[in-house]
Amino acid sequence: MAVEICSMTVEQYLAMEAESEIRHEFIDGDIFPMTGGTLNHDEIVMNMTGALLSQLAYSDCRLYSSNMRIRISPTRYVYPYLSAVCGEAETDDGTTTLLNPVFVVEVTSPSSIERDRVSKVEFYGDIPSVRGYLILDQERAFAQWYSRTESGWHLRQFTDLADEIALEPLGCSLCLAEVYRGVKLKA
Repeated sequence: MAVEICSMTVEQYLAMEAESEIRHEFIDGDIFPMTGGTLNHDEIVMNMTGALLSQLAYSDCRLYSSNMRIRISPTRYVYPYLSAVCGEAETDDGTTTLLNPVFVVEVTSPSSIERDRVSKVEFYGDIPSVRGYLILDQERAFAQWYSRTESGWHLRQFTDLADEIALEPLGCSLCLAEVYRGVKLKA
């Protein structure tokens, strides 16, 4: 399925987004509608959120859902499936656009897999506060964990359900078995 791209200014985008019933990402004048998720997609997001919420309950880190927009730059806005801030959240408009995430998560879909694994690695790398970027596949047990080092992103991949990902920016970890619990994976 082709995604329709429409060009507009940042001001037009923000005004449209304030009135829209669906979310759109905005990249250098082009808008990309956010499609609905699948059963696997939602289960992965909910499993991961539950696992992280319990670990972060008494920390200064807070999780935000896909309803929270993140500003990459003055001309780039995205909606990751999960993000986190440790300390005080900063926004540019008071409530809807987060400026200082330390951790972001994307769950791939057939229409987003290339952007999630290529473009968004660069985009999230452009935000100085982002210390980690997690990409989860919705069809197989596969996670890519990008952690920021002094020389750039360091990539680790995880494919075994027994694998545990140390999420240093949040001071906790995530077991793939928890993330994929109950999810019907392809063999």
